[in-house]
Formats: sequence, structure tokens, C-alpha cells
Amino acid sequence: MCPNNPVGFRERWREVNGLELDNIPRAAPCPAKPLPVYVPYIYHGNRRAVPLDIEAVALPLRRFHTPDGRLRFTSRAAVEATFGIGPHTRIVLIGSGRDKPIEAWWKLSERRIPILAGLRALGVALITGPNYSMFTDEVRYNDMHAMKRIGKAWQEIVAAGVPGAYHLNARTPTDYARLTAFIAERPEVTDVAFEFKTGASWRKRLRFHIEELTQLAARVRRPLNLTMIGGITVLPALAAGFARVTYIDTSAFMNSVYRQRLYLGNDGKMKKYPELTVNGQPIDSLLVENLTTMKARIESLLP
Repeated sequence: MCPNNPVGFRERWREVNGLELDNIPRAAPCPAKPLPVYVPYIYHGNRRAVPLDIEAVALPLRRFHTPDGRLRFTSRAAVEATFGIGPHTRIVLIGSGRDKPIEAWWKLSERRIPILAGLRALGVALITGPNYSMFTDEVRYNDMHAMKRIGKAWQEIVAAGVPGAYHLNARTPTDYARLTAFIAERPEVTDVAFEFKTGASWRKRLRFHIEELTQLAARVRRPLNLTMIGGITVLPALAAGFARVTYIDTSAFMNSVYRQRLYLGNDGKMKKYPELTVNGQPIDSLLVENLTTMKARIESLLP
């Protein structure tokens, strides 16, 4: 979105109907029912023989639609079979991720609407919106364009009757001020999400984001629920500022897949050691034990 590229600038401006947030259409509030503090991210159902029957799991939104805009799963049973989860396990879909899959979601355009209707029929508990990237080495118009796309993607989710978490992506105090003003006047924003797996986890920027997120929660002046993707070290600081915090954990599943057993070290940090298994042995028991270990760790960090 460089003004020196007038054609591209105009097209992207029109694509999001300007860079202001206040012209994003309104939607009726669609709050998510309370989620557990700890929700593991399950990438697939491979290497397991028994469905994982727990309260809630996080699954990748990108796995629920095809490149040409069709819903991959037409029944809850198909989802359970693909990801190896139980019939009573609630589903949180994570929209954040690498640029390619989240750009694929945006390119679906109006085809996103029937997909969201299908996700509502599947009983999805919450969708966290895509985290369109903001960069330090590009013009600021790109950042504002990304913020507007995040807002529009969130609005579509909630307008479809699916609980949605507004993904908070910001680089500057002004960005956070814009988000705060938008959320403060929109009661339909009941849940927000933040991703600590990439740039925000950089130690020189981490404190900035913690302070801004805490201030945002206070200035909105109504309860907000936060879904955190990563960021275990800052969980205690953020839990104090939000009504409810849900921590999305990727480590228990991935370490189980690679036959690693998790444990809490004497220094208070999570550690791992190899778990010897025979060739082709399912990881069901190891996964359950790793989930139990991580769940206890997360719960111990809360007030």
C-alpha cells in the first residue's frame, strides 16, 4: 500500500473500504461460553488409536476449508475422525498462523460466508481471527491495511453467529489506542486474542505488548476474555487484567508426536526427555500425560 504505487494503493484501499476501523459493520454480540484455562492445540489425528476425550481442543482453521472455498467437514463425526477427538470435546479454531494460509482465507472473499455458516452448524465454540502481518520495514499504510482486514475478518465471524475473538495486532501505542477506542464502543467484542509465538515474543518488545494489553483491558471498562497463543511466561501478568484467560498450548501435542515426555524442572521451566517406544506404537498415553503436565503448569500460574 505505497502511495507511490497508485493503482495498488487504490485497489487495496477499496478492498477494505478505507483504513478506518469505525466503518466496520456492526454485529449482534455472540459471546463464547466459558472455555477452560488450558486448551491444547491438536494439529492432526495421526499416531493415535483412541479419541482424545477432553473438555476442549484448538484446531487450525486452515484445515476446515478447501482452496476453492468449500467446507471440508459436513459433520461433527468427520471432524472427530480427522483430529482424533471425542464427541463431547469443544472446538476452538485458530485463525492465526503463517502468511500463506491466512492470505488464503482472505482470498476466499464472499465464499467465507457459507464456510462460516457451516462452522456454526458444526458447533464451533470460538474462532480466533487471522493475524494479518504488520512489518517494521514497510510503509505504515500496510499496517493499517492489515488492522482493517483483521477487523473485517472478525466481524464476518461474529455476524455469522459464531463466537469470534478479535485478534489484537499492533506495533505502536497509536495502534493500541485505535484498537481500544474501537473495542470500547463495540459491545459485540467480547473476546480478544493475541499471538506470542513470533514477533511479540522478542524480549525487547514483550514488555511493551504486556503493558499495552493490560491498559487496553482496563480502558475498555467492561470484561474481556483473552485467548493467548503461546506466551506462558506472561500468563500471570495478563490474567490479572482480563476477565478470563484461555491459554492455547502447542507444546504438549508436538512433543508427544516426537516422543518427548514433558516435566517441570527444579528451575520452574518445562523440560523434556526422550520417551522410548516401539516402532508404530500409538502415542495416546504419552499425549494424555503431557497434556496433564502442561495443564497443571498453566493452572499453577494463575492467581
